[in-house]
Amino acid sequence: MKIHTSYTAEIRGQLVSGGKRVPVSGRLMVRTARLCLDALKFCTRAFLEHWDELSQLKSADRKTAAEALVHSTKDNTAVYPDFDVRFHGLPSGMRRAIRSDALGMVSSYVSNHAIWLNADPAQRGAEPVIGFPSRCALTFYKTEQNTDGLPDGTVRLKLYNGKTWDWYQFLLKPSDAKYIAHLKEQRRMLSPSVEKVCGKYRIRFCFEDRKELVPGENKLTYRILAVDLGINAAATWSVMTADGTVHARGVIHARAEEDRLRHLLNRAKQFQQAGKHAKYIYRILRCANRALSIETTRRIMQAAERYSVDCIVFEHLDTSGRKRGRLACRIHHWRACDVQARVETKAHRDGMRISRICAWNTSKLAFDGSGRVTRGGNQNYSLCTFRNGKQYNCDLSASYNIGARFFLREYLKAFPDLEMPAVPQRTLSTLYDVIRQVSLKAAA
Repeated sequence: MKIHTSYTAEIRGQLVSGGKRVPVSGRLMVRTARLCLDALKFCTRAFLEHWDELSQLKSADRKTAAEALVHSTKDNTAVYPDFDVRFHGLPSGMRRAIRSDALGMVSSYVSNHAIWLNADPAQRGAEPVIGFPSRCALTFYKTEQNTDGLPDGTVRLKLYNGKTWDWYQFLLKPSDAKYIAHLKEQRRMLSPSVEKVCGKYRIRFCFEDRKELVPGENKLTYRILAVDLGINAAATWSVMTADGTVHARGVIHARAEEDRLRHLLNRAKQFQQAGKHAKYIYRILRCANRALSIETTRRIMQAAERYSVDCIVFEHLDTSGRKRGRLACRIHHWRACDVQARVETKAHRDGMRISRICAWNTSKLAFDGSGRVTRGGNQNYSLCTFRNGKQYNCDLSASYNIGARFFLREYLKAFPDLEMPAVPQRTLSTLYDVIRQVSLKAAA
Protein backbone atom coordinates (compact mmCIF):
# COMPACT_ATOMS: atom_id res chain seq x y z
CA MET A 1 0.00 0.00 0.00
CA LYS A 2 1.21 3.51 -0.80
CA ILE A 3 1.45 5.95 2.11
CA HIS A 4 1.88 9.65 1.41
CA THR A 5 3.18 12.09 4.03
CA SER A 6 4.53 15.63 3.91
CA TYR A 7 6.86 17.84 5.92
CA THR A 8 6.87 21.63 5.70
CA ALA A 9 10.03 23.70 6.23
CA GLU A 10 10.24 27.47 6.33
CA ILE A 11 12.66 29.16 3.92
CA ARG A 12 15.04 31.16 6.13
CA GLY A 13 16.80 33.06 3.35
CA GLN A 14 18.31 33.07 -0.11
CA LEU A 15 21.98 32.55 -0.91
CA VAL A 16 23.54 34.67 -3.65
CA SER A 17 27.03 34.72 -5.18
CA GLY A 18 29.76 34.71 -2.57
CA GLY A 19 27.60 32.82 -0.07
CA LYS A 20 25.88 36.00 1.09
CA ARG A 21 22.49 35.50 2.74
CA VAL A 22 19.63 37.82 1.67
CA PRO A 23 15.85 37.76 2.25
CA VAL A 24 13.75 35.56 0.00
CA SER A 25 12.87 37.37 -3.23
CA GLY A 26 9.10 37.39 -3.56
CA ARG A 27 9.41 38.68 -7.13
CA LEU A 28 10.93 35.39 -8.28
CA MET A 29 8.03 33.40 -6.84
CA VAL A 30 5.38 35.77 -8.20
CA ARG A 31 6.88 35.93 -11.69
CA THR A 32 7.20 32.15 -11.88
CA ALA A 33 3.63 31.61 -10.70
CA ARG A 34 2.31 34.25 -13.09
CA LEU A 35 4.15 32.71 -16.05
CA CYS A 36 2.78 29.24 -15.22
CA LEU A 37 -0.73 30.67 -14.97
CA ASP A 38 -0.41 32.34 -18.38
CA ALA A 39 0.84 29.07 -19.85
CA LEU A 40 -2.14 27.24 -18.33
CA LYS A 41 -4.59 29.70 -19.88
CA PHE A 42 -2.86 29.42 -23.27
CA CYS A 43 -3.01 25.61 -23.23
CA THR A 44 -6.61 25.54 -22.06
CA ARG A 45 -7.80 27.74 -24.90
CA ALA A 46 -5.77 25.77 -27.45
CA PHE A 47 -7.06 22.39 -26.24
CA LEU A 48 -10.64 23.65 -26.17
CA GLU A 49 -10.47 24.48 -29.90
CA HIS A 50 -9.22 20.97 -30.72
CA TRP A 51 -11.28 19.08 -28.13
CA ASP A 52 -13.30 17.21 -30.76
CA GLU A 53 -10.08 15.53 -31.90
CA LEU A 54 -8.54 15.08 -28.42
CA SER A 55 -11.68 13.58 -26.86
CA GLN A 56 -11.54 10.61 -29.25
CA LEU A 57 -8.12 9.51 -27.95
CA LYS A 58 -7.15 7.46 -24.92
CA SER A 59 -5.59 9.17 -21.90
CA ALA A 60 -1.92 8.60 -22.79
CA ASP A 61 -2.41 9.38 -26.49
CA ARG A 62 -4.46 12.46 -25.59
CA LYS A 63 -1.59 13.88 -23.54
CA THR A 64 0.89 13.24 -26.35
CA ALA A 65 -1.37 14.85 -28.95
CA ALA A 66 -2.09 17.82 -26.68
CA GLU A 67 1.60 18.50 -26.12
CA ALA A 68 2.24 18.26 -29.85
CA LEU A 69 -0.24 21.10 -30.39
CA VAL A 70 1.80 23.62 -28.39
CA HIS A 71 5.38 22.32 -28.22
CA SER A 72 7.72 21.91 -31.20
CA THR A 73 10.40 19.21 -31.27
CA LYS A 74 12.83 17.81 -33.82
CA ASP A 75 10.11 15.63 -35.32
CA ASN A 76 7.08 17.84 -34.66
CA THR A 77 5.99 21.34 -35.61
CA ALA A 78 3.50 22.80 -33.16
CA VAL A 79 0.10 24.07 -34.33
CA TYR A 80 0.54 26.96 -31.89
CA PRO A 81 4.21 27.98 -32.18
CA ASP A 82 3.56 31.09 -30.05
CA PHE A 83 3.70 28.89 -26.96
CA ASP A 84 7.42 28.16 -27.33
CA VAL A 85 8.06 31.83 -28.10
CA ARG A 86 6.14 33.25 -25.13
CA PHE A 87 7.26 30.59 -22.67
CA HIS A 88 10.78 29.95 -23.90
CA GLY A 89 12.78 27.70 -21.59
CA LEU A 90 9.76 26.46 -19.63
CA PRO A 91 11.00 23.30 -17.84
CA SER A 92 9.65 20.05 -19.19
CA GLY A 93 8.16 18.92 -15.87
CA MET A 94 6.18 22.13 -15.44
CA ARG A 95 5.07 22.02 -19.08
CA ARG A 96 3.68 18.50 -18.72
CA ALA A 97 1.94 19.33 -15.45
CA ILE A 98 0.35 22.41 -17.04
CA ARG A 99 -0.73 20.30 -20.01
CA SER A 100 -2.44 17.74 -17.72
CA ASP A 101 -4.17 20.47 -15.70
CA ALA A 102 -5.40 22.16 -18.88
CA LEU A 103 -6.81 18.89 -20.24
CA GLY A 104 -8.63 18.30 -16.97
CA MET A 105 -10.12 21.81 -16.98
CA VAL A 106 -11.30 21.49 -20.59
CA SER A 107 -12.80 18.03 -19.99
CA SER A 108 -14.69 19.30 -16.93
CA TYR A 109 -15.93 22.39 -18.75
CA VAL A 110 -17.16 20.43 -21.79
CA SER A 111 -19.09 17.91 -19.66
CA ASN A 112 -20.62 20.66 -17.49
CA HIS A 113 -21.60 22.63 -20.58
CA ALA A 114 -23.26 19.55 -22.12
CA ILE A 115 -25.28 19.02 -18.95
CA TRP A 116 -26.28 22.70 -19.00
CA LEU A 117 -27.43 22.47 -22.60
CA ASN A 118 -29.63 19.43 -21.87
CA ALA A 119 -31.19 20.98 -18.78
CA ASP A 120 -34.50 22.83 -18.64
CA PRO A 121 -33.87 26.47 -19.76
CA ALA A 122 -36.08 27.71 -16.94
CA GLN A 123 -34.00 25.97 -14.24
CA ARG A 124 -30.47 25.54 -15.56
CA GLY A 125 -29.12 28.93 -14.43
CA ALA A 126 -26.10 30.73 -15.85
CA GLU A 127 -23.99 29.17 -18.58
CA PRO A 128 -20.85 27.49 -17.13
CA VAL A 129 -17.45 28.98 -17.88
CA ILE A 130 -13.89 27.78 -17.44
CA GLY A 131 -12.77 28.78 -13.95
CA PHE A 132 -9.11 29.69 -14.08
CA PRO A 133 -7.26 29.80 -10.73
CA SER A 134 -6.01 33.13 -9.44
CA ARG A 135 -2.51 31.71 -9.01
CA CYS A 136 -0.72 28.60 -10.19
CA ALA A 137 0.84 26.33 -7.58
CA LEU A 138 4.64 26.35 -7.55
CA THR A 139 5.52 22.66 -7.82
CA PHE A 140 9.08 21.70 -8.72
CA TYR A 141 9.59 18.45 -10.59
CA LYS A 142 12.68 16.37 -11.16
CA THR A 143 14.35 18.80 -13.56
CA GLU A 144 13.47 21.93 -11.56
CA GLN A 145 14.77 21.03 -8.08
CA ASN A 146 17.99 19.79 -6.54
CA THR A 147 18.02 18.54 -2.94
CA ASP A 148 21.58 17.21 -2.83
CA GLY A 149 22.52 20.09 -0.53
CA LEU A 150 20.03 19.17 2.21
CA PRO A 151 22.76 17.95 4.61
CA ASP A 152 24.19 21.48 4.40
CA GLY A 153 20.75 23.06 4.90
CA THR A 154 20.24 24.27 1.31
CA VAL A 155 17.96 23.45 -1.60
CA ARG A 156 18.16 24.64 -5.22
CA LEU A 157 15.08 25.58 -7.26
CA LYS A 158 14.70 26.65 -10.86
CA LEU A 159 12.76 29.94 -11.12
CA TYR A 160 11.86 32.54 -13.72
CA ASN A 161 13.47 35.96 -13.11
CA GLY A 162 11.52 37.83 -15.81
CA LYS A 163 13.93 37.03 -18.66
CA THR A 164 15.27 33.51 -18.26
CA TRP A 165 14.98 30.43 -16.09
CA ASP A 166 17.86 30.13 -13.62
CA TRP A 167 18.87 28.18 -10.50
CA TYR A 168 18.52 29.83 -7.07
CA GLN A 169 19.72 28.51 -3.74
CA PHE A 170 17.59 28.78 -0.59
CA LEU A 171 18.47 28.24 3.05
CA LEU A 172 16.46 26.03 5.42
CA LYS A 173 16.63 25.60 9.17
CA PRO A 174 19.40 23.04 9.94
CA SER A 175 17.10 20.79 12.00
CA ASP A 176 14.46 20.79 9.23
CA ALA A 177 17.01 20.05 6.53
CA LYS A 178 18.55 17.23 8.57
CA TYR A 179 15.16 15.61 9.19
CA ILE A 180 14.13 15.93 5.52
CA ALA A 181 17.42 14.37 4.41
CA HIS A 182 16.75 11.51 6.84
CA LEU A 183 13.26 10.96 5.40
CA LYS A 184 14.67 11.09 1.87
CA GLU A 185 16.96 8.15 2.65
CA GLN A 186 14.08 6.01 3.96
CA ARG A 187 11.29 6.97 1.54
CA ARG A 188 10.77 8.12 -2.02
CA MET A 189 10.63 11.90 -2.22
CA LEU A 190 8.01 13.39 -4.55
CA SER A 191 7.97 16.84 -6.10
CA PRO A 192 8.25 19.63 -3.47
CA SER A 193 6.08 22.73 -3.68
CA VAL A 194 6.45 26.30 -2.42
CA GLU A 195 3.60 28.03 -0.58
CA LYS A 196 3.22 31.39 1.11
CA VAL A 197 1.70 31.46 4.61
CA CYS A 198 1.44 34.60 6.77
CA GLY A 199 3.86 36.46 4.51
CA LYS A 200 6.56 33.76 4.71
CA TYR A 201 7.54 31.20 2.08
CA ARG A 202 7.65 27.52 2.97
CA ILE A 203 8.61 24.37 1.08
CA ARG A 204 6.38 21.35 1.42
CA PHE A 205 8.31 18.10 0.89
CA CYS A 206 6.13 15.09 0.04
CA PHE A 207 7.17 11.46 0.51
CA GLU A 208 5.81 8.12 -0.63
CA ASP A 209 6.21 4.92 1.33
CA ARG A 210 5.07 1.35 0.65
CA LYS A 211 3.87 -0.97 3.41
CA GLU A 212 2.24 -4.39 3.52
CA LEU A 213 -0.94 -4.45 5.63
CA VAL A 214 -2.37 -7.29 7.69
CA PRO A 215 -4.01 -9.91 5.39
CA GLY A 216 -7.71 -9.17 4.94
CA GLU A 217 -9.07 -12.55 3.88
CA ASN A 218 -10.59 -13.48 7.26
CA LYS A 219 -11.28 -10.48 9.46
CA LEU A 220 -12.97 -12.61 12.10
CA THR A 221 -9.48 -13.55 13.29
CA TYR A 222 -8.59 -9.91 13.95
CA ARG A 223 -7.89 -8.32 17.27
CA ILE A 224 -9.33 -4.82 16.94
CA LEU A 225 -9.10 -1.52 18.76
CA ALA A 226 -12.56 0.09 18.83
CA VAL A 227 -12.22 3.85 19.35
CA ASP A 228 -14.97 6.30 20.31
CA LEU A 229 -13.85 9.91 19.84
CA GLY A 230 -15.65 12.29 22.15
CA ILE A 231 -15.94 15.75 23.66
CA ASN A 232 -15.77 15.00 27.39
CA ALA A 233 -12.87 12.60 26.86
CA ALA A 234 -10.53 12.85 23.89
CA ALA A 235 -11.06 9.17 23.09
CA THR A 236 -12.23 5.92 24.67
CA TRP A 237 -10.95 2.58 23.40
CA SER A 238 -11.43 -1.12 23.92
CA VAL A 239 -9.55 -4.13 22.56
CA MET A 240 -11.92 -6.83 21.28
CA THR A 241 -11.91 -10.13 19.40
CA ALA A 242 -14.59 -11.84 17.32
CA ASP A 243 -15.95 -13.88 20.27
CA GLY A 244 -16.98 -10.63 21.99
CA THR A 245 -14.23 -10.72 24.60
CA VAL A 246 -13.00 -7.29 25.73
CA HIS A 247 -9.31 -7.81 26.49
CA ALA A 248 -8.49 -4.24 27.54
CA ARG A 249 -10.08 -0.81 27.72
CA GLY A 250 -9.12 2.74 28.54
CA VAL A 251 -10.08 6.40 28.47
CA ILE A 252 -7.73 9.02 26.99
CA HIS A 253 -7.63 12.39 28.74
CA ALA A 254 -5.03 14.82 27.39
CA ARG A 255 -5.29 17.06 30.44
CA ALA A 256 -2.86 19.80 29.45
CA GLU A 257 -4.15 20.13 25.88
CA GLU A 258 -7.82 19.97 26.94
CA ASP A 259 -7.35 22.64 29.64
CA ARG A 260 -5.49 24.92 27.26
CA LEU A 261 -8.17 24.53 24.60
CA ARG A 262 -10.95 25.19 27.14
CA HIS A 263 -9.15 28.33 28.36
CA LEU A 264 -8.72 29.66 24.83
CA LEU A 265 -12.37 28.98 23.97
CA ASN A 266 -13.38 31.08 26.97
CA ARG A 267 -11.01 33.84 25.88
CA ALA A 268 -12.47 33.82 22.37
CA LYS A 269 -15.97 34.02 23.86
CA GLN A 270 -14.95 37.05 25.96
CA PHE A 271 -13.54 38.76 22.87
CA GLN A 272 -16.78 38.14 20.98
CA GLN A 273 -18.89 39.50 23.82
CA ALA A 274 -16.72 42.62 23.97
CA GLY A 275 -16.99 43.14 20.20
CA LYS A 276 -13.25 42.68 19.63
CA HIS A 277 -11.81 41.01 16.54
CA ALA A 278 -8.36 39.70 17.49
CA LYS A 279 -7.10 37.23 14.92
CA TYR A 280 -4.27 36.03 17.11
CA ILE A 281 -6.72 34.40 19.55
CA TYR A 282 -8.13 32.19 16.81
CA ARG A 283 -4.67 31.42 15.49
CA ILE A 284 -3.57 30.23 18.96
CA LEU A 285 -6.86 28.35 19.27
CA ARG A 286 -6.16 26.44 16.05
CA CYS A 287 -2.68 25.55 17.31
CA ALA A 288 -4.09 24.29 20.62
CA ASN A 289 -6.70 22.24 18.79
CA ARG A 290 -4.03 20.73 16.56
CA ALA A 291 -1.91 19.86 19.60
CA LEU A 292 -4.90 18.05 21.14
CA SER A 293 -5.47 15.96 18.00
CA ILE A 294 -1.77 15.08 17.81
CA GLU A 295 -1.69 13.97 21.46
CA THR A 296 -4.90 11.97 21.01
CA THR A 297 -3.40 10.24 17.96
CA ARG A 298 -0.22 9.41 19.87
CA ARG A 299 -2.12 7.85 22.77
CA ILE A 300 -4.38 5.81 20.45
CA MET A 301 -1.37 4.42 18.61
CA GLN A 302 0.33 3.59 21.90
CA ALA A 303 -2.67 1.45 22.86
CA ALA A 304 -2.78 -0.19 19.42
CA GLU A 305 0.91 -1.12 19.55
CA ARG A 306 0.76 -2.28 23.16
CA TYR A 307 -1.94 -4.86 22.41
CA SER A 308 -0.74 -5.72 18.87
CA VAL A 309 -4.09 -5.07 17.19
CA ASP A 310 -4.73 -5.83 13.54
CA CYS A 311 -7.34 -3.16 12.85
CA ILE A 312 -8.46 0.16 14.38
CA VAL A 313 -12.21 0.77 14.10
CA PHE A 314 -13.76 4.26 14.12
CA GLU A 315 -17.23 5.65 13.61
CA HIS A 316 -18.09 7.18 10.24
CA LEU A 317 -18.77 10.73 11.46
CA ASP A 318 -20.66 13.41 9.57
CA THR A 319 -19.74 16.73 11.22
CA SER A 320 -21.50 18.95 8.69
CA GLY A 321 -24.51 21.08 9.53
CA ARG A 322 -25.33 23.56 12.27
CA LYS A 323 -24.20 22.81 15.82
CA ARG A 324 -26.67 23.38 18.64
CA GLY A 325 -26.68 23.16 22.42
CA ARG A 326 -24.37 24.24 25.19
CA LEU A 327 -21.44 22.37 23.62
CA ALA A 328 -21.94 23.87 20.15
CA CYS A 329 -18.69 25.87 20.28
CA ARG A 330 -16.68 22.84 21.42
CA ILE A 331 -18.27 20.61 18.77
CA HIS A 332 -17.51 23.25 16.12
CA HIS A 333 -13.79 22.98 16.96
CA TRP A 334 -13.87 19.17 17.29
CA ARG A 335 -11.13 17.67 15.11
CA ALA A 336 -12.44 14.10 15.00
CA CYS A 337 -11.80 13.72 11.26
CA ASP A 338 -8.27 15.06 11.68
CA VAL A 339 -7.57 12.50 14.42
CA GLN A 340 -8.86 9.69 12.21
CA ALA A 341 -6.70 10.84 9.30
CA ARG A 342 -3.58 11.00 11.49
CA VAL A 343 -4.26 7.59 13.02
CA GLU A 344 -4.86 6.13 9.55
CA THR A 345 -1.46 7.29 8.30
CA LYS A 346 0.39 6.00 11.36
CA ALA A 347 -1.53 2.72 11.44
CA HIS A 348 -0.83 1.97 7.79
CA ARG A 349 2.86 2.63 8.38
CA ASP A 350 2.77 -0.02 11.12
CA GLY A 351 0.86 -2.47 8.92
CA MET A 352 -2.50 -2.08 10.69
CA ARG A 353 -5.80 -1.65 8.90
CA ILE A 354 -8.48 1.01 9.43
CA SER A 355 -12.22 0.42 9.31
CA ARG A 356 -15.31 2.57 9.93
CA ILE A 357 -18.81 1.59 10.99
CA CYS A 358 -22.20 3.31 11.15
CA ALA A 359 -22.28 5.76 14.06
CA TRP A 360 -26.04 5.72 14.63
CA ASN A 361 -27.05 4.96 18.24
CA THR A 362 -23.65 3.68 19.36
CA SER A 363 -23.86 5.98 22.40
CA LYS A 364 -27.65 5.96 22.80
CA LEU A 365 -27.97 2.16 23.17
CA ALA A 366 -26.59 0.20 26.13
CA PHE A 367 -24.06 -2.46 25.23
CA ASP A 368 -25.99 -5.10 27.27
CA GLY A 369 -29.07 -4.75 25.04
CA SER A 370 -31.31 -3.14 27.67
CA GLY A 371 -32.25 -0.28 25.32
CA ARG A 372 -31.70 3.47 25.35
CA VAL A 373 -29.64 5.09 28.07
CA THR A 374 -30.14 8.30 30.03
CA ARG A 375 -27.22 10.71 30.10
CA GLY A 376 -26.33 13.61 32.34
CA GLY A 377 -27.16 12.08 35.71
CA ASN A 378 -25.62 13.98 38.68
CA GLN A 379 -24.53 16.68 36.21
CA ASN A 380 -21.96 14.25 34.75
CA TYR A 381 -22.54 13.91 31.03
CA SER A 382 -19.85 11.25 30.63
CA LEU A 383 -21.94 8.78 32.67
CA CYS A 384 -25.14 7.13 31.50
CA THR A 385 -27.85 5.16 33.26
CA PHE A 386 -29.18 1.93 31.77
CA ARG A 387 -32.85 0.98 32.01
CA ASN A 388 -32.02 -1.59 34.70
CA GLY A 389 -30.54 1.20 36.85
CA LYS A 390 -26.85 0.43 36.23
CA GLN A 391 -24.53 3.41 35.70
CA TYR A 392 -21.70 3.11 33.19
CA ASN A 393 -19.26 5.24 31.23
CA CYS A 394 -21.20 6.22 28.10
CA ASP A 395 -18.15 6.44 25.82
CA LEU A 396 -16.91 3.04 27.00
CA SER A 397 -20.31 1.50 26.22
CA ALA A 398 -20.14 3.13 22.78
CA SER A 399 -16.70 1.63 22.12
CA TYR A 400 -18.10 -1.86 22.86
CA ASN A 401 -20.89 -1.27 20.35
CA ILE A 402 -18.40 0.01 17.76
CA GLY A 403 -16.30 -3.13 18.03
CA ALA A 404 -19.39 -5.34 17.98
CA ARG A 405 -20.71 -3.73 14.79
CA PHE A 406 -17.40 -4.39 13.04
CA PHE A 407 -17.55 -8.12 13.80
CA LEU A 408 -21.30 -8.32 13.11
CA ARG A 409 -20.65 -7.00 9.63
CA GLU A 410 -18.00 -9.68 9.07
CA TYR A 411 -20.25 -12.43 10.46
CA LEU A 412 -23.00 -11.34 8.06
CA LYS A 413 -20.55 -11.61 5.15
CA ALA A 414 -19.52 -15.12 6.19
CA PHE A 415 -23.05 -16.30 7.11
CA PRO A 416 -25.63 -14.36 5.04
CA ASP A 417 -28.62 -16.20 6.57
CA LEU A 418 -27.99 -14.99 10.13
CA GLU A 419 -30.81 -13.22 11.96
CA MET A 420 -29.88 -9.85 13.41
CA PRO A 421 -31.54 -6.44 13.84
CA ALA A 422 -31.00 -3.42 11.60
CA VAL A 423 -27.66 -1.63 11.83
CA PRO A 424 -28.75 1.23 14.16
CA GLN A 425 -29.96 -1.33 16.77
CA ARG A 426 -26.85 -3.53 16.88
CA THR A 427 -24.96 -3.67 20.19
CA LEU A 428 -22.49 -5.96 21.94
CA SER A 429 -25.37 -8.15 23.14
CA THR A 430 -26.35 -8.64 19.47
CA LEU A 431 -22.85 -10.01 18.84
CA TYR A 432 -23.30 -12.55 21.64
CA ASP A 433 -26.61 -13.67 20.12
CA VAL A 434 -25.00 -14.10 16.69
CA ILE A 435 -22.14 -16.13 18.19
CA ARG A 436 -24.71 -18.47 19.76
CA GLN A 437 -26.43 -18.87 16.38
CA VAL A 438 -23.12 -19.70 14.69
CA SER A 439 -22.15 -22.21 17.39
CA LEU A 440 -25.56 -23.94 17.15
CA LYS A 441 -25.22 -24.22 13.37
CA ALA A 442 -21.73 -25.62 13.74
CA ALA A 443 -22.96 -28.20 16.27
CA ALA A 444 -25.84 -29.22 14.02
